[in-house]
Amino acid sequence: MSVPTRRILDPIFGNPTLAAANNGKAHWVRGETSPLDQKSPTGWLACLYGGVQTGDDWARVNIPASEVRVTEFNAAQWSYYMTNTETMGVNIVIWVHDTNDFDKRAEITQLGGHGDLPKAGGWNAFKFTSATEGMFFFGENTTGTGLTAGTQYSWAAFQADALFEKWTIYRITLEYGWEAAGTFEEAYVADVKLNGIPIFLKPGLDEVYEITKGSGVVYLKSDTAGAAAARRFETVSTRLIDAYITVATQNQLFGTSAAQTFPVAVGETIHFSRIDISTLYFKNANGNGTVSILAARE
Repeated sequence: MSVPTRRILDPIFGNPTLAAANNGKAHWVRGETSPLDQKSPTGWLACLYGGVQTGDDWARVNIPASEVRVTEFNAAQWSYYMTNTETMGVNIVIWVHDTNDFDKRAEITQLGGHGDLPKAGGWNAFKFTSATEGMFFFGENTTGTGLTAGTQYSWAAFQADALFEKWTIYRITLEYGWEAAGTFEEAYVADVKLNGIPIFLKPGLDEVYEITKGSGVVYLKSDTAGAAAARRFETVSTRLIDAYITVATQNQLFGTSAAQTFPVAVGETIHFSRIDISTLYFKNANGNGTVSILAARE
């Protein structure tokens, strides 16, 4: 009687990681409060902060690909929550090369400002297919292609191209940024599928240290009361490290959404080593006061 064997195949797509450059920043967050807790199978989301845009500022999710043929990549889906309406959404970039000659490569980019890519504040989702338009490429040693670098085509055009149809995909990224002007606030990537395969967004072991020491992004915001009702700085989960909170003009009361009873007088400062600032509520003790927060984003 033979002993049954089982072979464990390498995954087609690897574990996601984050990257950013210049004014862009990227870090992992837990979606523990609405609306961020509504999506993501792991409960983790990739927070992409584009920052002040000067043409080369970006944040992205990197997903390794195990030499997937260009002709066989036909579908992708991703969802993302945008803090504000922007001129660009979270777009896909498909990194390809000649699997037998690594001197020959290109990135094929979906235009972030293309008309069919959602850009509105709130939850957005996009379905990528071979018919998706607004795809352009730049690369090295691409002699033999019938396409022109920088010109927009459908993904199907790349799949049918005499050069690219023979190449394979080594990386897929979801990107946010690359605009010429403006400021891109946070976009939270929650759900990703590539060729029908779910990609589970969460920090890897090599990124845990980065989470514990913070993203390096400064958080600074002030709020002046105009009414007696309790208020807060953020309506979505926003994790801060070493948060310093000061009160000016009028005394304030701090606490939870249910009760604000902790007093902080004018000129006083309170400190939190780690806090999700969306869970902190405050209100006037006896008049309209100003509350300011200086911290590092997680």
